[in-house]
Amino acid sequence: MLSYDMGERGNASRYDYLYRRIRHDIAHGNILPDEKLPSKRALARNLGVSVITVEAAYAQLIAEGYVRAEERRGYFACELSPVARGGRQGGARNRGNARTGGVSGGAAGQRGFAFEGATGRHAASPDSDAARSPAASPTRRLASLRFPAHTFGDSPFSDSAGDPMTFVPSSGAAATVLFPYQTWARVMRRTLTEESSATLAEAALAAGSPRLRQAIASYLREYCGMEVPAERIVIAAGSQTLYQLIVQLLGRERTFATECPGYPLLERMYDAQGARCASVPLAAGGIDVAALSESGASVAHVMPAHQFPTGVVMSAAHRRDLLNWSRMDAARAFSSDGPRGRFIIEDDYDAEFRMSGRPIAPLASVDVAGRVIYLNSFTKSLGAAFRIAYMALPEDLAAQFELKLGFYSNTVSPLEQLALARFIEQGHYERHVNRLRTHVKRLQDGLVGRVRESSLAKEVAFEGLDRGLYFLMRVRKGTQDRAVGALQAAGVQLAFLGRGPLAWSGAQSGESVFALNCESLNIEELVLP
Repeated sequence: MLSYDMGERGNASRYDYLYRRIRHDIAHGNILPDEKLPSKRALARNLGVSVITVEAAYAQLIAEGYVRAEERRGYFACELSPVARGGRQGGARNRGNARTGGVSGGAAGQRGFAFEGATGRHAASPDSDAARSPAASPTRRLASLRFPAHTFGDSPFSDSAGDPMTFVPSSGAAATVLFPYQTWARVMRRTLTEESSATLAEAALAAGSPRLRQAIASYLREYCGMEVPAERIVIAAGSQTLYQLIVQLLGRERTFATECPGYPLLERMYDAQGARCASVPLAAGGIDVAALSESGASVAHVMPAHQFPTGVVMSAAHRRDLLNWSRMDAARAFSSDGPRGRFIIEDDYDAEFRMSGRPIAPLASVDVAGRVIYLNSFTKSLGAAFRIAYMALPEDLAAQFELKLGFYSNTVSPLEQLALARFIEQGHYERHVNRLRTHVKRLQDGLVGRVRESSLAKEVAFEGLDRGLYFLMRVRKGTQDRAVGALQAAGVQLAFLGRGPLAWSGAQSGESVFALNCESLNIEELVLP
């Protein structure tokens, strides 16, 4: 029977403390692969906590691929590769079967799709009459926005105008409308009147405002358990600027691996910087690490928590294999002329929108070898009006950044940096994200509920709900036109991803797979057959 002293949890919640202790024991081999864990009730009795506490801890461990649930048998620890200590590494196993958690690293039915796209201009600005109208609901205001579209694959479906269905990338549609502009205006006024010339000058440094970097460091620690000193955080005007800095920091002579399928603009961005790219396929639990090893790449750009566009949540086994890949020759990772060895770029673009359980723990939070560069952006949460992103560098890379790129001026306005720092410190950011998350969940639940009450109930299956802004819809052959037409008419943004069987989606033969975004959904106009 597992036994932990719950009195040592400090300020952590009971379920979070229990989850972390079990995760630690599985990762360090104290709980062996395939070892059966106590039942929820038995463990709750032994620890003196509620069954709900144990259930929440187990659910998070399943989501991250440390534990698998087997019907009528119980909970079992998943198998992880031994930690690599440097030197040559054998080929990683291709994981993804039922015993390691499949696509989600957890129980069946937890798969999903999520999409991120480049920020674009809206036809209706947040300050337009329609956006300011108090009578206009957030959903109606969202429906008036238009976004640039990117075609994803060859779609056999067409919209009402006969054009091929295109994917409409999210540029913070809901955030743009729901953002508390009056609060931001007050914060900005206080910033203008109270900040000194010295703090404004500091914000112009290459890495950005120390105050904003500290606010982000505190947020990462509280929100996803990631301990990173503020001195290792770099602010920039959007993710694309960060990609440019990373290429300059690591070197253009490298090969950068991107996931396939993946965000289509990544390769173009790296190509534009003069770097080589290698497209590496996905396995069921994340990027195929064996194929990555054969690609010749020394940098892997991955999205472990919510992969674009498949929504795969990288399993714990794949995370261990990927970290082991990055640790090869880690002892010779730095030389007089710059960084050497392998690195992982962790793109955590959708982190704030996980609606069930705690956020998936970042790779960077368990990286002890200093091989992971963590990236995130405020565009999803603050809206398209804000071009602010950040990265957290390993210690040695942070020193290299200051040495090689410290002469740059920061690309984000000092006023915006200091205002955002205040916005985070005063709790406005957390309240806004909570409101935004609740709004999107209500739209998702509304759509799913209406579909399940309609004649499409037996033809449509949803997966990956509560994972983020996007989720998966699988439609049986012969009903696609009805389902797609009704959802598009109500403002649902969707993209055709392919027909089954698709290894990374679990689609069956004859099924069509779509990704859905409900940010612009108008429930009142949703008419289903």
